[in-house]
Amino acid sequence: MLKGQKVTLRTIERTDLPHLHDLMQNVTLVMPAYGGWSPVPFAAFEKNFEKHLEDEDPSFFVIEADGKVIGEIFLHHKHRHSGTTQFGIGIYDADYVGKGYGRDALDLLLDWTFRIQGYRRVSLTVGANNERAIRAYQACGFVQEGRFREEAFYDGQYEDVLAMGLLRSEWEARHTRKTT
Repeated sequence: MLKGQKVTLRTIERTDLPHLHDLMQNVTLVMPAYGGWSPVPFAAFEKNFEKHLEDEDPSFFVIEADGKVIGEIFLHHKHRHSGTTQFGIGIYDADYVGKGYGRDALDLLLDWTFRIQGYRRVSLTVGANNERAIRAYQACGFVQEGRFREEAFYDGQYEDVLAMGLLRSEWEARHTRKTT
């Protein structure tokens, strides 16, 4: 369990599934995080959870605030040999959007990813129109590394997707400045 100023990151438990599934029905909040939305039956959601119970290197957390699950954050496309990974995040409870909960969760994940897991680079992709997310990523030290023009179809139109990244050395420099 990882504790921040506003959130706790912990492994997903079977008892979280109904609430998390309900949260993921919020099309407005899920679409920007996933680049789209489709209805997923609870049985399929549960089956996906079962599939990942066997993962040797689990990296999926629920984001909890005020004693309730408000979203998820996870690593994917993990390459231990090269020390690189990507992450995904979603705050799906409207009461917690735009109030620093996602940024706190990301700060926790980055600390765990770099300091404990030993990765040297974390990257992400984000819709170029998702200004709130881009600001949060930049505040955590991510820099834009590229742009995929008209890469995603979102909300009835094509939009560019940005590639952003953060190196452990950059994170360490920022982390050192914060604590001194």
